[in-house]
Amino acid sequence: MTFSLRSKLFLLVGSAITIAAVPIIFFSHESLLKSGMQRERESFVNTVMLVEDSLSVRYLNLLTSEVESVLESKRDLRRYASMMRDMLLQDHGEQAESRLRQWKTVLDGEGIHLAFYDRQTHSVLSDGLTDMVLEEGRQDFKGQSMRSMLDMRRSTSEGQFAVVRVPDGSGEEIPVLVCFMSVRDRGTLVLADTVADAEESMAMMEKRMVLGIQERLDGMEMSRGASISVVAADGRVLAGKGVHDFFTSIPENVLQRVRSGETLEGDTAGEADPVLYRLAYFKAMDWIVAASIPLSAITGPAEALARHLSLVAVLVLAASLLIMLVVAMRIIAPLRLLTERAREIAREDFNSDRGVGFADDIVDDLPVDRTDEVGQLAGAFAHMVKALDENIRRLVDTLAVRQRMQGELNAARDIQMGILPPPDGAPKSLGYAAAAFLEPAKEVGGDLYDFFTAPDGRQAVVIGDVSDKGVSAALFMSMTVTLVRYALAEGLSCSEAMLRINERLAENNPTCMFVTLFIGLFDPATGRLDYASGAHCPPFIVSPDADVPVRMLTETSGPLVGAMQGMDYEARHACIAPGEYCLLYTDGVSEAMNEKQELFGEQRIAATLEKLRGASPDEVLHGVMSAVKAYRGTAPQSDDITMLCFRRAGE
Repeated sequence: MTFSLRSKLFLLVGSAITIAAVPIIFFSHESLLKSGMQRERESFVNTVMLVEDSLSVRYLNLLTSEVESVLESKRDLRRYASMMRDMLLQDHGEQAESRLRQWKTVLDGEGIHLAFYDRQTHSVLSDGLTDMVLEEGRQDFKGQSMRSMLDMRRSTSEGQFAVVRVPDGSGEEIPVLVCFMSVRDRGTLVLADTVADAEESMAMMEKRMVLGIQERLDGMEMSRGASISVVAADGRVLAGKGVHDFFTSIPENVLQRVRSGETLEGDTAGEADPVLYRLAYFKAMDWIVAASIPLSAITGPAEALARHLSLVAVLVLAASLLIMLVVAMRIIAPLRLLTERAREIAREDFNSDRGVGFADDIVDDLPVDRTDEVGQLAGAFAHMVKALDENIRRLVDTLAVRQRMQGELNAARDIQMGILPPPDGAPKSLGYAAAAFLEPAKEVGGDLYDFFTAPDGRQAVVIGDVSDKGVSAALFMSMTVTLVRYALAEGLSCSEAMLRINERLAENNPTCMFVTLFIGLFDPATGRLDYASGAHCPPFIVSPDADVPVRMLTETSGPLVGAMQGMDYEARHACIAPGEYCLLYTDGVSEAMNEKQELFGEQRIAATLEKLRGASPDEVLHGVMSAVKAYRGTAPQSDDITMLCFRRAGE
């Protein structure tokens, strides 16, 4: 029994969906149930932890308020003491004592007690409260003797503070904040202020915390049957929400574990009405936070969600199979036609006359009018076939044009290289050796070099860089080389030759091209180099002696050559010692860039030449070029690179 592609596709996709969906539905039901329960558990725990955090925050806020009140009292006492100390340091005798009594009257109105003791700790100005504070045997909360605080050697410029309890006349003791401020060579000021009783403050703090946490609990949404209770050490429920029966059933040994700092979480699964619970201890107030929620309130929503999603998955599976059947019927027929037309393209011979213009036969009868994906595929296939046909036609034409242009460029390169002497074709002369190197960035370039013997016997060295690249630069370069040779052949000096070349190039220069040009006449016998530089890169002169630094001929004769008529060019000269060599180069060397667009630069050229002091001209050129390529890395060559090196023979 044979099945069509449509039947196979339907059976395959249907089986795959069924095989994949059944385990997914089964395992997703369990996963959803577990994840739903986990989320409910986490939500419950987070709610309880929120209450615990709220307790901690409220306690810290109230505690901070109490601390701020004590600190404010300390600041007031220190400020008053500092003001009276300054007064005592200025006044003496009865005047000082009179002013102290005035201060005491003012401070009594603010509830602050003032006393003053001389250097022998005798009372000069006393107060009933301060007398009780400084009674013999009275100690502060740290166990220090209050009487010893009068010792001036222990006092600091900011004063010392102590907290001590004294009787209040009704049999109760009240806490007193005392400030001791030493007055240099005079005695000690004592200021005392009563502070709120810690027990009363703690009771007030507890009441405010209970009210605040109850308000927070009243505003919280809780699941059915859940409860949260804040329980005091004596078992009183201070604040809570829900039914608090769970706390009364907690064994005493469990409460002892919680009071030891252990947070207990768990459930009572297996009992008649199992619950999830959490017990935490708030040590600062000796309170226990107890929370519980029935397990049924957690598992119920998760089970309902899992059942709902399973039903949806079954319905989606059935609908997917039905849709797959319809889609398979609509897809298969057009696909067969597209497959056959694709085979026809594969059988085409593009080298024959039939190879171009085949698109009409291929796209005929394709279902391009359909609006679904099959129609889009057919339209894309038809567009591809037509584009392929057109591209093949263009490619054939382009290849022909490119081959013709490449042949012309190769011929132009051969002609350009024929104009220039060979790199190793320098005139052979006693005491003189030279070599050149040229690597254009394109098939033809705008750099030039030349060396020949001038009519007066000196060796001519020429190097230049045209402002552009390509064929136009090559033509401008060939014109420049020709003008240089004719000018020097007539016996003109370097500067005169530069002037004439500039005039000739600028006469008819509609594209405003120009060339940086260096013309030199070197006498190997004397080492004198007469030259003219039209804004060209400064040459390097290198001695074989390592103690002699590499130097540059930085003087130029005039501006760019060929840009404007009427320019003057000054004659320059230099002396090349026996064994020294001169390197001429274009900016393709100094401005070679690496991957980070950083230039090679003249400093790196000089550093490279330091390593090539005793090398031959040809070795110098290859050494510099190797350094440039190593620095450039994978970056492309951005400009023509040309170098010319000549050396004067040693003694």
